[in-house]
Order: sequence, then structure tokens, then C-alpha cells
Amino acid sequence: MLDSSLGGRFRPRTATDYVSEALRRSILNGELAAGTRLALTDVASLFDVSTTPVREALRELSFEGLVRLDSYRGGAVTAVTRREVEEIVRIRQVLEPMAIQEAIEGMTLEILGEAEAILEVMAASDAWDVWVHGNRAFHQKIYEASSSRRLVGLINSLQDTTVVFVSATLRRSPILKETATTDHHAMLEAARAGDAGRLTEVTLRHLTIPVRD
Repeated sequence: MLDSSLGGRFRPRTATDYVSEALRRSILNGELAAGTRLALTDVASLFDVSTTPVREALRELSFEGLVRLDSYRGGAVTAVTRREVEEIVRIRQVLEPMAIQEAIEGMTLEILGEAEAILEVMAASDAWDVWVHGNRAFHQKIYEASSSRRLVGLINSLQDTTVVFVSATLRRSPILKETATTDHHAMLEAARAGDAGRLTEVTLRHLTIPVRD
């Protein structure tokens, strides 16, 4: 259910930015639960904007895996089951070793520096949505060094499908979040050392975090 307090908490830049930023934070912070309907007219009324920037904002969020668009003039916060996430983890565990090998071969100091900067931003902020967005960005940054755009695109799509589930799971468990943070630094060290074996080992373990009991 949409909360009327969401509409006044963020400083607008463009109307689309205004809506997408507010919805993104509310989804990642758990204020908008998985499956919540986001009708164009309701969201437009909430933020006192027309439906055009709302439509653009929902499309932007759909690219990030946060919203699933539908044919009923809007969309819904992405909802996946634990079983679906477990299946996605198994698929990623097959695909990502290939991407890792290519990423190690194509890694640059620039990409490593940008990946490290992402981790620094995550560590410096107490905002949950910053951490979740950084988690997504960090993994995608490492794979920028891969030469297989189609492979990386598929991995990114699978990651985006589970982002709401992962956010909710890690938000409930500070231990899992701490484990994920430790893994990120180990992955960066392995990438910096050009150690594909170590990066693969850490990544395969890291992928299971959202479905650990």
C-alpha cells in the first residue's frame, strides 16, 4: 500500500528523478513490500505529478529489477519466491565462472578503482538503499571487464530479478550483510591480484547468501 508520506520527503530534480528516487528508496528500505501495486494514477496523485514522469520512473525501476511493468497502467514491486531465487542462484553459479575468467583477463586499473570507490560509498553511508544499490553496482562493475556482453547482460538480468528479495533478506540479518561486505572486499582483492580461481571461489559462496537458513 502506498504511503502518502512518501511524496514529501525528497527534493526533486526532474519529475521523473523525483518519483524514481522516492520509490527506489521505499522499495529497498522495505516500505513498499514485494507485490505492492503501483498504478500510474495513484503514484501520480501521491507525488502531485502527471502520469508521464511516473511511467518513465517505473520503466527506469524495471530496468533495475525493482518493478515489473504490466498492461494495467502501472506495475508492481518485483516479487519472487525463495524457490525461484534458489533456481537463479544455481544458474548464476554456472554462468559466473565464465564471466569471471573473462573479467580477469580484461581487468583494468580504472575498473578496479571504480569498484573500490563503490565499496567506500557503501561503507560510508548508513542508508540501506545506498548499500543495496552499491551491492548491485559492485558486481556489475567487476563484470564490465568481461568481453561477453550477452553473458554479462544475462547475469545482470538474473541479479536484478532478485534484488528486492536480497534486500529484504539481508535487511533482516545483519550477520548476512556483514558476510556479504567481507566477500566484496575479498572479491576485489582477488580481482586486483588477477586470481580467477579465488574470485570464483568467493563468488560462488557469496551467491548463496540470500538463501542461507
